[in-house]
Amino acid sequence: MKRKVGKKLLSVALTGIMALSVAACGSGSATGTDETSSGNSGNATAAASKNPADIAGTITVGGWPSGDDGFKAALTGFNEKYPNIKVEFNFTDTTSHHQALATSLAAGSGAPDVAMVEGAYIAQYRDSTALVNLKDAPYNAEQYKDQFSALKWNQAYSVDGSRMVAIPWDVGPCTYFYRTDIFKECGLPTDPDEVSKLMSTWDGVMKVAKAVNIPGKRWFMPSSVYLYQLMFCNRDYYNKDMTLKLDRDGDLDCLNTVIEMRKEGLDMNVDMWSTEAYAAYKDGSCASVATGSWFGGFLKTDIDPDGAGHWAVAKLPGGLQDCNWGGSFLVIPEQSKNKEAAWAFVQYMLCTATAQNQMLQAVDYFPAYTPAYEDASIYDAADSYFGGEKTKTLWASIAKNLPTVFNTMMDVTAEGCIYSTVNAGLDSGLDAQGIKEQLAKDIESATSELKNQQIQVYKDAGMWDDSTKSVKE
Repeated sequence: MKRKVGKKLLSVALTGIMALSVAACGSGSATGTDETSSGNSGNATAAASKNPADIAGTITVGGWPSGDDGFKAALTGFNEKYPNIKVEFNFTDTTSHHQALATSLAAGSGAPDVAMVEGAYIAQYRDSTALVNLKDAPYNAEQYKDQFSALKWNQAYSVDGSRMVAIPWDVGPCTYFYRTDIFKECGLPTDPDEVSKLMSTWDGVMKVAKAVNIPGKRWFMPSSVYLYQLMFCNRDYYNKDMTLKLDRDGDLDCLNTVIEMRKEGLDMNVDMWSTEAYAAYKDGSCASVATGSWFGGFLKTDIDPDGAGHWAVAKLPGGLQDCNWGGSFLVIPEQSKNKEAAWAFVQYMLCTATAQNQMLQAVDYFPAYTPAYEDASIYDAADSYFGGEKTKTLWASIAKNLPTVFNTMMDVTAEGCIYSTVNAGLDSGLDAQGIKEQLAKDIESATSELKNQQIQVYKDAGMWDDSTKSVKE
């Protein structure tokens, strides 16, 4: 028999998750949520309406930029279908948004009607009954299951699969962004297929890194550590018995490449989001970066708006597998007084190709909703910024190939440890195996309390097998 997680227990546990995630390994903040809602408010108006014009009222949508710009790009169509729903936006930075959401859910008031949740934190929210269960009528969200990336869809279920609290918005298919002008100058191929072939091995990666390097003036990438971090971008850090899963095919070869790059001064040794990195992408003193597809939007609008024709996109280097970086979800708090209008907003924005593609074109959030990819005018189009390359064709092929993974509430903390621990290992001269062993120690130390809390969640859901010390199959 499955038991509900006690309200007070979950409140204490997820408050602890917030604190632990902030402190561990120097990582950024993470947030949890509380189960403190009667679940009755607004239910009477949640029933689906046959006539969209009959759904009326004002809803507030909360999140972080550039989500608001995306929604506004699709708002005209929403207003035409739902003329009597007024949408207001309450957007702030990512950390402040998640902290405010956690506080308002715990208090039972103050939350928006629709809220964004960053993919890194979905494991902390998925078991909260302070959020509407979208599996139930009148929402019946599972009607859309086969139309979304399985990786993102599965992350929205509670640990026992009885509830689904979120709908995925976007995915971040990972690719390699590089400066074609620099590659051409150095006698390297510039065609994406040829670049992918050359860099399909770590020896090929090192060949390119050495070719583009001008000591003290030009570097291969902001930090070689990101090559190793890409092995974990799907956030599959743990097995179902909660043992850490750091072994990856070719991981030591990757780490040896990371070490060699740093020793030879081929990377800038800076965070990819730093002011120094941004300036280097633009002026050509940094030749490349490997990250999620959304980075293309940053290049076009913020980092290098005048760089059209100087950039191209290839598959990940070193034989790295297809993976996802980032992505967000929409949730509806139980305290919403107008769930019917909130669900209308979520359905229109995330479950229609028209809205998803309007948002993609506005802010480069790549849809998790796969029917959107059928619009050849968008996904087979040449991107002039990237030299006429069909970048969205590549990203769609990766998005369709993303595997489903086992996620936990420890993932965001483990992720924060990689960059800091590997860099510390490089600074102290550790070899590849030494770095890997130190990373395991740091993650285990940083996540020990979170792991206990995650196991308790499974126990409370009747999903933990004490005899095998593992999640029940």
